[in-house]
Amino acid sequence: MTNSMSEANDQIVTLKAAQKSTYRVAGVPVILRRAFASKPTDALELMRAAYARNYFRTVSAIDRRRALRALVTWPFVFVSHLWIYARLNGRIVADRYGRSIPAQVADQVRLYLRHGILPRWYYIFSLYEERPRRHARDFLNRFETKLAIFRLINWPGTSPLNDKAKFAAHCLANGIDSVPLILIARDRQLDWLGAEKHQLPPRDLFIKPLNARGGKGAERWDHAGGGVFTSTGGKTASSAELVARLLEESESIPRLVQPRMVNHPAIADLSNGALSTARIMTCLDEKGGAEVVAAVFRMAIGRNTVVDNIHAGGIAAEVGLTDGKLGPASNLGDDVRLGWLSTHPDTGAAIEGRTLPLWREACLLAVSAHKAFSDRTVIGWDIAITADGPMLVEGNSGPDVDLLQRPMRRGLGAGRLGELIAFHLVKRGISPPL
Repeated sequence: MTNSMSEANDQIVTLKAAQKSTYRVAGVPVILRRAFASKPTDALELMRAAYARNYFRTVSAIDRRRALRALVTWPFVFVSHLWIYARLNGRIVADRYGRSIPAQVADQVRLYLRHGILPRWYYIFSLYEERPRRHARDFLNRFETKLAIFRLINWPGTSPLNDKAKFAAHCLANGIDSVPLILIARDRQLDWLGAEKHQLPPRDLFIKPLNARGGKGAERWDHAGGGVFTSTGGKTASSAELVARLLEESESIPRLVQPRMVNHPAIADLSNGALSTARIMTCLDEKGGAEVVAAVFRMAIGRNTVVDNIHAGGIAAEVGLTDGKLGPASNLGDDVRLGWLSTHPDTGAAIEGRTLPLWREACLLAVSAHKAFSDRTVIGWDIAITADGPMLVEGNSGPDVDLLQRPMRRGLGAGRLGELIAFHLVKRGISPPL
């Protein structure tokens, strides 16, 4: 068991390293264009100028080498990505949307050289469609947000967003409605927080690593009666056996145990068993208050009945900020076969046009939560809407922009978020005013 976990961790580290190298390649056209550009004239240009100035300012020597290597390897990386994703998606897009494969290839070359959009994101952002393609400049990219912009405006930050145990304690101390903790297992020690008599309660449980992202390593254990739990994979364990396993593995993979939350009855049919959550992004405004700038609703499909993350194969639909109404849903989009859905593929329940219950309360929860973490400028909140009201699941200090922009089919850079990011870059002295 330990060897397999170690191998899985090594694979994750390798994948993250490859992603960071890819992000550096994506940034090459941006820094080259900014080197010959005039003074920024709008929020997007200001953001990209800040990114270009900070391209080589990295947190490690390894990342600096990645940045330098990208200047040499970008043609090879781009062509390999073009081959992979055009081969995977080209024919389907041509048949479904009428954009020929040569036109798709020409699009991808042009959009990469202009905006650093690599072939994978050409499909994620639906840039084979005319309207998104006309506004391709407006899409924020992971390479500029995660590697630069969010770091510049969110750090230093002392509030505990990235440690799930400390996050839960911080929410409790600040009166924020969040999913409670039962047990934390780390460094071969158990910290019992919400269970009586130091045993797991007779209810369905949700177990996840303390520091993982994207739903990786999450487990769901349903109470089968008599102190026995059953996993979604069909395994059974007593309370003592489950605790013993957590203790044994806690040195390499610290985990927490929470009660499994269930969606509000009005949206129960939008789930295949996994908890569906709203990802609500908030940003501090010009006066220091928190403002909701984008939101999507995530749903699990298929065999994955544990987590709703879009990077774990789930789907997401845009949520209207004022009315809580859902648009059509889709997966991440780098594989276009699924397309866009008006109904849930497992339950048949309507998605498009559906109104989420307690939406105003969910937005208020996100805003009030940001007040408790006001040292961070931009936060992505995962909020479950339950029969007892909205509940905060976790917060993300480097929120994923793909997850939001894919269902929206438009870029966040041209809206309120772009304005606020530019404001904070100027406020912090990172960029001169327009």
